[in-house]
Amino acid sequence: MRISRYGGGKFQSGGGGASERSAKFRKKYKVGEIVQGTLLRWEQSGLGWVQIDELLLLASIATSPAPGDVLTFVVLQLYPDIVLKEVGPDDFNEQGRYISPVDATRNFVRTRAAFQSRARAVFEELSARKELDADGRMKLMLELLEADRDSTVLFFETQRCVADLNSVLRSSRLYYMPWLVPSALNVEIVLKIKEPDEPETSFYELLLSMDVPPAVPVRYRMMYKKPGCSFKLLADDANIRTLLGVHFKHCFPEFIGAEKIPAQSSGGFLAELLSA
Repeated sequence: MRISRYGGGKFQSGGGGASERSAKFRKKYKVGEIVQGTLLRWEQSGLGWVQIDELLLLASIATSPAPGDVLTFVVLQLYPDIVLKEVGPDDFNEQGRYISPVDATRNFVRTRAAFQSRARAVFEELSARKELDADGRMKLMLELLEADRDSTVLFFETQRCVADLNSVLRSSRLYYMPWLVPSALNVEIVLKIKEPDEPETSFYELLLSMDVPPAVPVRYRMMYKKPGCSFKLLADDANIRTLLGVHFKHCFPEFIGAEKIPAQSSGGFLAELLSA
């Protein structure tokens, strides 16, 4: 059995009763459940005996608690090994619910893809209405969704995934606003704030990620620190970098250049944020 704050340590067998203890644990707990255990004593550095209810388990622990401290874990996996992850106060949202950022991201990507597929006609209509500004496209999208219950359900499921992620992200916010560029797919916006408690010295990054037709990834990295603002275009396609780069250079003094998309941003800025 394994236990770790970062997924790397292991429960040791701890004697001939390991199989019996494993069976009891699997019977009592389920994946996603929060459990607490008391550190009884250290076996050696990084390895200690933890008691969870009546179960005594030898665990690899990444933090440095003292004997008698109560540790909190989330059950990540029961088969073939029992895998737990040590969690702390920052891993729970304001309602006290544990949300795995990785699972929440996976759910967001899945529901967003389902919504995009189902609401294809809605996006085509939005793209055709070139006279509308962003507010107009948002209002039209909501009106069009009223006539398609399945698309409406998927849209608000996607927004629920966004809310779940925002409840555990620190100094960052995710936004899903597909009406901004209705011809694009996989739109996501991440706002990152450094020194959020100091408005006068805070540094803001607004990261816009999308795939433009037919399936070309384009990213924008916008940076603001009072009193200046700048932005950068990121694209692997050389033609897009050249054409948009020339246009931006002549139209926006805030434009500071075009580059290829770095490897950590290839899956979108949200993936980059979670891997940091």
